[in-house]
Amino acid sequence: MSSEFNRRDLLSLGGAGLLSGVAGAAGVESQVTQQQVTSTFEGAAIGRPKNLILFMPDEMRADSLACYGNPVTKTPNLDKLAQEGARFDQCHVQYPVCGASRCAMLTGWPTSVRGHRSQYYFLRPEEPNLFRYLRQAGYDVFWFGKNDALAAQSFYESVTEWSSAGAQVNAGSTAPRNLTPGSISMLYSPGSSDRRETGDYRLLQKAIAILERTQKERPFCIFLPLFEPHPPYTIPADFYNMYSPSSLPPLAPPGLKKKPDYYAGIRKRYGLDKLDDQIFRKIRAVYYGQVSYSDWLLGELLAALDKTGHASDTALFVTSDHGDYAGNYGLVEKWPSGLEDCLTRVPMIGRVPGAKQGVVGTDMVEMYDVMQTFL
Repeated sequence: MSSEFNRRDLLSLGGAGLLSGVAGAAGVESQVTQQQVTSTFEGAAIGRPKNLILFMPDEMRADSLACYGNPVTKTPNLDKLAQEGARFDQCHVQYPVCGASRCAMLTGWPTSVRGHRSQYYFLRPEEPNLFRYLRQAGYDVFWFGKNDALAAQSFYESVTEWSSAGAQVNAGSTAPRNLTPGSISMLYSPGSSDRRETGDYRLLQKAIAILERTQKERPFCIFLPLFEPHPPYTIPADFYNMYSPSSLPPLAPPGLKKKPDYYAGIRKRYGLDKLDDQIFRKIRAVYYGQVSYSDWLLGELLAALDKTGHASDTALFVTSDHGDYAGNYGLVEKWPSGLEDCLTRVPMIGRVPGAKQGVVGTDMVEMYDVMQTFL
């Protein structure tokens, strides 16, 4: 039986008890100094992991993973990571849109503190910033993936190296398919038959190259904000057809009582009200294929950690910025004021060398707990 874990344990996984109060919701920039952060790293308990990795798929619902109870999906690598570390069952985001959610994660603040409640209002140099603190404390910070968090003037002090793969739609995808005229389903055709011909795979190879380098004097933090399972709903062909729409449990239907008026508004505006249940089930099946593709990428990363010896000195966390309707309520993507669990509840799995394995937290944690946990 798995042990129970709670929010305090999430913070203590990375030695964050040493920084209690430093970067919380009530904190301000002036309370965090380079001396505090550096002394925290130097004074941490023996056995603290030297390196940090944050593997972050985009729009990954917690309930899309087998280790979170999904009866259909195949996510063996995420399941393995949960068995080897800690899985937090009730992790929720501060805002169901990429930019605001990621800003909360990097500041340790709710989105209300400085108004980071839009897709494009990113962190300025005067604001708290996890990656800047790590870099000032001697870490190399590698950012491989999309930027939905830092304003341009914040990069210099925060990131050692940044790379984005550019256009993310899988090679060979054509859009759209299975459409009724006048509708926007975001369901695309399958991508290339080669799972290695994606932007996410190219970004992962950059991270693996860091693990393989011979320079090991400076600790590193690798941030992998990858694209999948983000819409459009498409993925290389073997994952695209991995799940049969007929094998899925029923989706939450449109037209339920006591739901926000914008549900009907979105469906009408984008023509989703013209699509039948079979199309939404295909959307969900492809979304699950995208999730399994993300799991395969994680497996490649885990293998590289083992091969390079970094599994013993690197803390690895997996989370996401928000979920996706993926057919629930006859909707796709997400919505800024959406508060359903399919949008706010995301995975949070952490494996820290030397920490207890197979623990499960059942009380609520939030994505901005990553800030203090990493520090």
